[in-house]
Amino acid sequence: MQITPSLQARARHRQAGRGVLRTPGDWGAHEAHVATAGALDGTEPLQGAIVDCLHACAPAPDRLGRLLAQPLVSGRLAPPVLQTFAALARSGRRLPRITPLATRYCVLASPSLDVPSRAVLCGVDDSRGIAQAAIPRLLQGDAVAEEAFLRHCEGARDTLAFMLARRALTRSGRVLAQRWDAVAMLLEKEVSA
Repeated sequence: MQITPSLQARARHRQAGRGVLRTPGDWGAHEAHVATAGALDGTEPLQGAIVDCLHACAPAPDRLGRLLAQPLVSGRLAPPVLQTFAALARSGRRLPRITPLATRYCVLASPSLDVPSRAVLCGVDDSRGIAQAAIPRLLQGDAVAEEAFLRHCEGARDTLAFMLARRALTRSGRVLAQRWDAVAMLLEKEVSA
């Protein structure tokens, strides 16, 4: 069996995560974890590695500033997240173990429950990927794919995937079934709760 580059990258990231678990306060272990996260798709692994660093390492504003300035980090993280990390670096405070900034990829920190349930059940990268995979089939009128997609959106409270797909369908001129309205109402209740 041949190992693909993406599997190798994930294996290296898991190994670096074990290094962080063994020596949580070691900056070098965290820098290696961030570097391996950069080889993975999406932003969640990278954000998770930085959150772990901000939680476990003694404040070192200069070192963290250099880490955040690396193109691998600054070019991939969303500007608001990067600004939040930069502010934390300047503050000299550690992140608590439970934080809304944590992702599923954190090995030391945990996601806070005061974030939308979608963020706990599936990440932004997952939502975008699910929508991107579903849209072509939805545009073709595949009823089975449509029902599976809407069940996912209901179950995971995936408002992002729902909005991305609905926008693509309405832009194409497709008239949406009433089921879409029912799911939209459910998701709106979740957001306003």
